[in-house]
Amino acid sequence: MNGQVYNPYFIFWSRIISTLIWPFYFFCNLYRKSYSLNDENINAILICQYHRIGDVLLIAPVLRSLKIRYPQAHLTLLCCQDAEILARDLELADEVIGIEIPWTNWDWSLFKWLKVRSIARNFRKQNIDIAIDFKGDLRNSWFLWHVQPKMSLGYTDTGGSFFYTHPKPFPAGVHQTERSLQLISHLGCDSKMMDEKKSIYHDQGFIVFHSGGTDPKRSWPEIKWVELAESLLRDHKIAIVKTPETGPVIRRMKERKLRVEIFEGDLIAFKQWLKNQKMLIGIDSMPGHLAAYLGIPVISIFGSQDPNLTCPLGKWTTIIHPDIPCHHQRDHWRLCAKCMASIDGEKVSSAVVDLISRVKNRQ
Repeated sequence: MNGQVYNPYFIFWSRIISTLIWPFYFFCNLYRKSYSLNDENINAILICQYHRIGDVLLIAPVLRSLKIRYPQAHLTLLCCQDAEILARDLELADEVIGIEIPWTNWDWSLFKWLKVRSIARNFRKQNIDIAIDFKGDLRNSWFLWHVQPKMSLGYTDTGGSFFYTHPKPFPAGVHQTERSLQLISHLGCDSKMMDEKKSIYHDQGFIVFHSGGTDPKRSWPEIKWVELAESLLRDHKIAIVKTPETGPVIRRMKERKLRVEIFEGDLIAFKQWLKNQKMLIGIDSMPGHLAAYLGIPVISIFGSQDPNLTCPLGKWTTIIHPDIPCHHQRDHWRLCAKCMASIDGEKVSSAVVDLISRVKNRQ
């Protein structure tokens, strides 16, 4: 857990590319008009957060802070297509636009990159006053430059300071939400975490397992989910969310004839159902962030990745991670399947008991 957000290899090559393209964009910037903005003439704000659904949930406090600071401004959120329906349902912005960005899916199609550039240039018609990107990714910065906002803010960990009117140095070792709040503090927004929605606890609800994730290196072994269910079923009702990745876990539970509820539904149905449950246990993925946003107690299982950077933020949140730093040989700079496998089911089971006790004592 070294607190790094980006692969050092990616940072190295991004900075080299940034240096090579700097003369061209420096020349182009000589012809860009400069603006003097004040609160009264800020009418359109564009927020770019289009990598993952969880990323969108993590900037919810940022979006609220911006709306408080500029109540008259039209706030547009540009997010990934998977997050669009949820962001609209949660009313995170005045307008939510889902977009497919090729580099978030490692798609190097030149046609798709040109298409994204065209989308960025179409935003010029909206006369954007302020545009913000929180990632510090050179490719995101390049996208925002083509929007041509009057003012742009972003981090420059991978280079590309010339893409912004107000580039900022990347704060290392800071949680993703705090990092985003620090960025908008340069606009006079409150950089402190605002109070979240009231935490809720439904003692008669299910303890929800969400074992699925897009990367298997984030996953907790199937057998440990089964053993955890066997342990908790003595005192609690258990439900598991059915996704393409959770099929093997569900089959194992059925083979052992465990009385486990299976939830099936889209993201909005999941949100409505989840807010009436007792707790969510999941890996480092979107459902933990959604549960924390809703005020549901959360247990989130991390491996070698640093939970201080991306853990769910909620009043009742417990993070489980290995007792010792990663020492395994691995093929990923940040994630480690062996670290995930090293986490004992009893540790998670004990965390459930402890978290429920803490919640009940504070009701």
